[in-house]
Amino acid sequence: MMSVKKFLAAAAVAAALAGAGSPAMAQSAEGVAAIVNDRVISTFDVRQRANLLMMSAGIDPTPELEQRVRTQALRDLIDETLQLQETAEFDIAITDPEIDRRLADIARQNETDVPTLTASLAARGVSVSTLRAQIQADMAWSRLMGGLYGSRLRISDSEITATQERIAANLTRPQYQISEIFLPAENEREFSEMEQGALRLLQEMQRGAPFPLVARQFSRSPSAAAGGDIGWIAANELSPELQPIAERLQAGQVSMPVRTPSGVYLIAVRDRRAGGTAGASSQVLLYQVTAPAERQADLERVRRRGEGCANIERQIANIQGAAFTDLGESAESDLSPAIRGRISGIASGAASPVVVNGAQADMIMVCARETGGGGVPDRTEIEARLREQEMNMLAERHLRNVRREATIITR
Repeated sequence: MMSVKKFLAAAAVAAALAGAGSPAMAQSAEGVAAIVNDRVISTFDVRQRANLLMMSAGIDPTPELEQRVRTQALRDLIDETLQLQETAEFDIAITDPEIDRRLADIARQNETDVPTLTASLAARGVSVSTLRAQIQADMAWSRLMGGLYGSRLRISDSEITATQERIAANLTRPQYQISEIFLPAENEREFSEMEQGALRLLQEMQRGAPFPLVARQFSRSPSAAAGGDIGWIAANELSPELQPIAERLQAGQVSMPVRTPSGVYLIAVRDRRAGGTAGASSQVLLYQVTAPAERQADLERVRRRGEGCANIERQIANIQGAAFTDLGESAESDLSPAIRGRISGIASGAASPVVVNGAQADMIMVCARETGGGGVPDRTEIEARLREQEMNMLAERHLRNVRREATIITR
């Protein structure tokens, strides 16, 4: 939500010719759009935010669109007001120098400087204070969520392993490079509003507004910060309502609004590729761990812990008769069909199910896997992804609770 469109000088000049009144004078003539507990949000605040949203998304304003965007702007301002009120309860304050640094970062990301950015905003009738207020709420809320939940988040080894195994299995399935715009809804009225809003966004993108810019400003998914990009994904990782849509879309196409239980989506398929053959162009490093058949349950416990191949001797030290063999590194396609079948879909750091053959039980550990044309992220990257997902879920739940307890009056 903090990115701002690259501002073209010609567009700024054209907007300046249209004229923009003094923000202070305009604000004095405005009414009340909402009251959040004891904080007033003026219609001037809403119009400023709506103009910032449209400008950042590269959307040309029309009277009908302005009205719809103001609905989104008011919703954003209400949430940000609640966030600032909640952070104030914990004595969290964002200083002007901190906001200055974030504003400078935004300017650099858009290959400009703060004075030019400020002038470009003013040319569209937007005060830089509107952007600074958005930055303040975003930074304060992130700091509060990190303080409340950051140290308590625990991603287990089994979660990481299960995620890697799912990604590895999906490498053999058709995949889509997808971007998304998500508009949350909880009741029929909100679903109807979000569907109409998604249609309007789709129309603006058909007129040339870039999908990533629209996603950054309007999507409520964590992917908004990346312009809606969720990367390469197998169809079965999408919600059931989106799977058939992704399968029908061709590269470069954007879907019509799709209703799901949690809200409304627009998805764009940027590219698609067929799934690879399990083992094709993959290099794997394997260990084989063996133990007497009666120790099968002990081997299963080692497998479920998912600690990988590091310190394997320590992991099996208490299993009587257990041993391991380094099978070395080889192309997966060069392995025997039996071994290849056992490690199919097994991610790096994980192990195959334990198999009992006569008096011996064994499992194959995939110590490393490199797959051509993409592959399975390492455990550190997976853990970071899962932490981000969990933090976003906790932050949304916390805001929902704050919203539920607040007194909100809209005019």
